Formats: sequence, C-alpha cells, structure tokens
Amino acid sequence: MEELRVYIEATTPTNGELPSAWFDLPIDETEFEELLGVEADSEDYRIVEMELPFTDDVTEATTIDTLNDLYSMYENLPAEVREELPAFMAYYSNLDELHNYRHDIVHYANCNSMTDVARHMLADDPAFNTLSEDCMRYFDFEAYGQSLDENGRFIETDHGIFEIPW
Repeated sequence: MEELRVYIEATTPTNGELPSAWFDLPIDETEFEELLGVEADSEDYRIVEMELPFTDDVTEATTIDTLNDLYSMYENLPAEVREELPAFMAYYSNLDELHNYRHDIVHYANCNSMTDVARHMLADDPAFNTLSEDCMRYFDFEAYGQSLDENGRFIETDHGIFEIPW
C-alpha cells in the first residue's frame, strides 16, 4: 500500500523553534496537537511538503479535516482507478469530482484495444446476439471500436481500458 503523508510545520514558535513533523494520512488530531503544539482546527500551521497522488488538491493552507476528507475519497476509489490516478485527473478537475463519478466508470479489464472493447460491448447486446452467425462473422469490430473511441471518453492504461462518463 502506498504511503500518503504530509510534512507540516507550526507557524508559531515553541521555545524559539517552529515544530514540524511528518504525518501519515489520515491524520490523528490528538497526535497532531501533541507533536506541533497547535490545534488542528486553527490556522497556526502550514503544509511544507507532501507525498500524495492528489497534490493538486492540497495547498499550504489545507486543513487537517480537508486532508482527511481527501484521503477518505482517495481510499474509496476502486483500486485500479487509484493506480492510474494521473490519467483520470486529466479528465476531472479535482479528486472530489472523480470520487463523485467513481461508480459510473466502466473498467474493461481484459481489453487491450478498442476492438476488444467493441467485442465485449456487443457480446452483452441482445440486438447483436439476434444476428445470424453469418452476419456476426462479417461484422467490423475494429471500425465499431474506432467509432466508440471517437464518440466516447476512454482511457487506455496498463490495467485495461476505462470508459468515463461525460
């Protein structure tokens, strides 16, 4: 499992120094307050460094509650989406939006091309299955796959192909 952590520094000195520490997400507020000497719901700290796959959603002023919420959203994504997060973030404005659409993403795990996706989609289509064996044999799956690709939103990754909602 990937470590998600942030380095946080207090903005008010304690004994002439600014306390700081690395925290794994989700952050325990009691531990946070003990280590930094500031309240988790105050504005007396800042995020200095981070090791997160969703860094675009975190700023220096992001609160502990927000960090924990982002962590929860990230953990609730399907594993294959988490593994390919940068590819998905090219289509979604932030982690919250991706999280909201997580149930609408279709994963074609065993498909390596849009032709494979076309075959998979048509295998479940009752109208296609009513065609005679002769018609099915001459069906152009490659052209249909190309049409799907041109008219849909698909992400091709090492873990298969994903169809994402508009």
